[in-house]
Amino acid sequence: MTHVELRSVIDHGVPLTLFVADGRKFDVPHRDFVWLPPRSTVVTVAIVATPSPMDTEENVTHIIPLLMVSSVSVSGKPVGRGTKFLAALRVL
Repeated sequence: MTHVELRSVIDHGVPLTLFVADGRKFDVPHRDFVWLPPRSTVVTVAIVATPSPMDTEENVTHIIPLLMVSSVSVSGKPVGRGTKFLAALRVL
């Protein structure tokens, strides 16, 4: 996924899921939980996690190289490249 494509999805302001090449996925509930600086080669995702019942809350930050982002899902709909990519954003 390119920087421009991912920026378009983030700027749309809807919840999204990032899928990376190693099989992990990152749920982004709001644009405030993801950071994609201009001309950057990485995307940073902040996740609030409760690792164990003893802990109240823990913030976890993942730094993901853009080349590792294999796909993005917005509201359960996969977002691809080209005109299908732009059409999917208009529908939302």
